[in-house]
Amino acid sequence: MIELHMFPMSHYNEKARWALDYKGIPHTRIPYMPGPHAGKIKKLSGQTQTPVIRFGEGDVLAGSTDIVLELEKRFPQPALLPADEDARKQAMDLVEKFDGDIAVKERRSLFVHLIDEPDYLCSMFAQGQTPTKRFIYRRMLPLVKGMMRRSMDIDPDALEEGNALTRHAFDLVAAQTRDTGYLVGDQFTIADLTAAAILAPSVQLDYADMMKPRPVAPSIQAYLDQFADHPGAQWVRTMYARHRAPLAAAA
Repeated sequence: MIELHMFPMSHYNEKARWALDYKGIPHTRIPYMPGPHAGKIKKLSGQTQTPVIRFGEGDVLAGSTDIVLELEKRFPQPALLPADEDARKQAMDLVEKFDGDIAVKERRSLFVHLIDEPDYLCSMFAQGQTPTKRFIYRRMLPLVKGMMRRSMDIDPDALEEGNALTRHAFDLVAAQTRDTGYLVGDQFTIADLTAAAILAPSVQLDYADMMKPRPVAPSIQAYLDQFADHPGAQWVRTMYARHRAPLAAAA
């Protein structure tokens, strides 16, 4: 059985979940809480970032894009990589773009709000944990907040910079998908999966894996509202409706 070690609410982790579900691959999801996760993930994979996948024969791999590409090798259908070499390069260039500055600075701008909403942050990141673990995590949040602030370089400029880059990303997908509905060619690829998953935290989605706890904290709702009517946000919702498989493959 394949194990996916992950945070419940994270755009990088969502990439791996989406690829597993899209390909209909049975797997078990093992949720962690940011902060306390580090020791166990380091022991499992030699580093502290999620997602991490462990295959049945014991192979362990970290990193969302590396995981998606390994799944593509092991389970080639339905394909996420274009067959055409030029299209494949174009798709991977977009993956790199969204995985890099866009993902990092979007997350920072969202965490500017989250870090001051400890109850809501706890409800997001302690999903799937026992009531006792959720209680302990909430009590630990003053310490965890400091770790998050340092690890993500959250500073006074993070909000403005992150909002601007996130809007740029929505502009990009809206413009590039206008003709065919997809970022590369006329079919769903790793580029669409990556862009939609990376932008998912900035979109109000009804899909279970990325649905924010209700009621949404007012500061988080205000963050979401600024992008709600953007054509790029609608494109993200369309990708989820068309291509995000049900959760039946996961245990």
